[in-house]
Amino acid sequence: MPEVDPSNRRNRTRAALSMQGSSLNCMRLLLRFAFSRKTALGLASGLLLAATGAAQTDPPAGETAPANGNGGQATISRIPGLFEIDLPKTERMGVIQFSFQPHFRDLIDNSYLRIPLGLRWGVNDHFELNSDLDAYADTGFRKSRSGYGLSELHFGAKYAWHEWLKPVWDTSVGFNSSIPVSRPPIELTDGHNHFTPFIVLGRQVDGVKGLSGFIHASVDFISKSSTPGNFAVNQPHSNSVTLAPGLLYDRKSWHYTLEVDCTTTSVVGQGNKNFLTIRPGVVWDLPKKLVFNAHGRWLAGFNVTATFGPDGNTFSTGGRFRGELNLTRLFRRDRQDNNPPADAAAGR
Repeated sequence: MPEVDPSNRRNRTRAALSMQGSSLNCMRLLLRFAFSRKTALGLASGLLLAATGAAQTDPPAGETAPANGNGGQATISRIPGLFEIDLPKTERMGVIQFSFQPHFRDLIDNSYLRIPLGLRWGVNDHFELNSDLDAYADTGFRKSRSGYGLSELHFGAKYAWHEWLKPVWDTSVGFNSSIPVSRPPIELTDGHNHFTPFIVLGRQVDGVKGLSGFIHASVDFISKSSTPGNFAVNQPHSNSVTLAPGLLYDRKSWHYTLEVDCTTTSVVGQGNKNFLTIRPGVVWDLPKKLVFNAHGRWLAGFNVTATFGPDGNTFSTGGRFRGELNLTRLFRRDRQDNNPPADAAAGR
């Protein structure tokens, strides 16, 4: 039997190991791409859109009850900085809501004014899309100049299950995401991309009209962006899981809220950081006479926030002013004004 040259054997072994290493590198790249945040966001958006594409219907011709109705009582949706929980109900079918929420306290504390702008669209009776722009502009009241522009872009979707857990619980699943953009003041963003899938369950409390309870569970996946930023005090620096039970009590034009957020990085993140936030608040539907009979819905709110975490215990208060306009109603009114009924046109 002919002898095998040891040097040839070593060369073949090196070649085999090199091919194996290349294959492993390719597998790592494929897995990194498959589980990247942007890919997950695209897949989630596509799946949710595909799930509701067959159920598209035309917008309603008449007026309907307010979104997220609670036994016929008008209620509220998520208000960033004041009421952070996504409730199970979705926006009314065909309705496009525009909102703006200027941070008037910035006129005292900062050289800029933040003006978040948002859109919420009820695609059908159980699916909604939402998008927000965090805009800011220099006020000119201070020597420092912050310029103007956008600090973050937000996009999300929510799907309400009509049958699952009915009639006891209302249930929804969805996601929220945010991406820092441009070069805003460093305190306006944490410099990370966020992708946050969630599930929320809610139900009305028997015997108390207007009172509902909910449980909100979410996972926040974060990744470093090219935009510089700073984490806030007691904000997780890695992936985290949050469980947030709470209560919402709607009484006429007043809305009382309570959230208890329990967040940890020990399950999906790095280290073992735990955070507890307790946030009671109140929101008031402003009467028309206080907003000079302006169209839309105008809300003013106040909350108290107590946070316990590795950065210490903090206690703060905050207020918000928010305007909501039903763009669908405005467009419909414009069409009616521009296209009068045939009998009215004939009588001219």
